Parts: sequence; structure tokens; C-alpha cells
Amino acid sequence: MATVRIRPSGTMTSVTGFDVNASTFMSRIGDNDTSTVATQNNITCSAVGIPFEDKSAYDSATINSITLSVTGAAGGRGSGPEITCVIKNGNNTLQTSELTFSSASTQSASAYSTSLTPAIVNNLTLNITPDNTGVAIKEVYITVDYTTGGGEGGEGGEGGGQGGGGAAAGYSHKVLGIAVANIAKVNTIAKVNIAKINTVD
Repeated sequence: MATVRIRPSGTMTSVTGFDVNASTFMSRIGDNDTSTVATQNNITCSAVGIPFEDKSAYDSATINSITLSVTGAAGGRGSGPEITCVIKNGNNTLQTSELTFSSASTQSASAYSTSLTPAIVNNLTLNITPDNTGVAIKEVYITVDYTTGGGEGGEGGEGGGQGGGGAAAGYSHKVLGIAVANIAKVNTIAKVNIAKINTVD
């Protein structure tokens, strides 16, 4: 397994109740710099449709989970601000979580792992709605946990098998739930040279 962080990038839908406009909000929460901050300055406050960058690292990989993290602090009105975060894929809500900042810190939601694909991860957006306590948001990112298929590619066959049989056609089914596209070898034998696994075609 491997992980990669994706950060806010692009044009969000709207922002209200913060001390910056939408483009500056996106820049400050997505620049990997906790010294840049978007601070709540109104009781009515929301950030809607925050998009994330795409990463080629997980293209054609199996997506195991995504985990939202937000670095924030109290914004001056009181202690312990809470924000409600909604991760969406198009019009579908994937996860709703509440993060509380009792001190300046990075808070993370639970890992979400239901029916994820690279296409879904590349189409994630985030809505943030703070309570009326006042929050300062410094960074937002999603950690993508994924599994690749080994990436070594098929190796050339070495001719037919014993008894005069032809070359194996290559195994073409899932193994332990792993898609064939993500399998390069089984026990060091290239997929292209495997006809059956445990007598199964």
C-alpha cells in the first residue's frame, strides 16, 4: 500500500463568512503552509464546493481509503470551534464528519473506504460549515491510501509447457479480490505465463 496527499486546487463554488475571497481561501488552505490562514469573521459562515487536485500516482490503482485532515485553531471569538465537513462526489455525499479544535492542531476524520475508484477520488469536493464560535483554517488535505499492481509488467513467455502444450494465455480473473489489471505476477511467475490458479481457469 502507498499514500499520497491531495490538496485543494481549482475554483470552489462559494465562500461566505471568512475574511478572504474564494480564490484567496483556496490558496491559503491548499498551499501546504500553516502560516497562511482563512479566519471566520461572521456567524453565518460556509465554504462550498472545494475541489482537489488529481494525482497520477493512484491512476489504475485500487483505492483503499481516503482520510480528510484539517489544520485549524480558534479564530478569536471563543475556544473549541467545531466545523462540519461534507465530502461529496458530484451530488452524492460520501462522508459527513465534525472536527473540533480545542487547540491549534490538525484534526482528521475517520477513513472512508466504501466503493472508491480513481475516478471518484478525482471528482471529490468538500463543504465546510463552521459553528458560530469562530475558526481559523490553515490547511486542508485528503490522504489517499491505494494499492498498485506491482508495475513490473508482463515478462516474455518461455515457450510451451510440458507435454507439448502451447503457451499459457495469461490468467484473466481476480485473485483474492484484486483486479487482473493490478496483478503482474503470482509467486514470481508472470501473469502472462499463468493459465490456472488452483485448477481454476
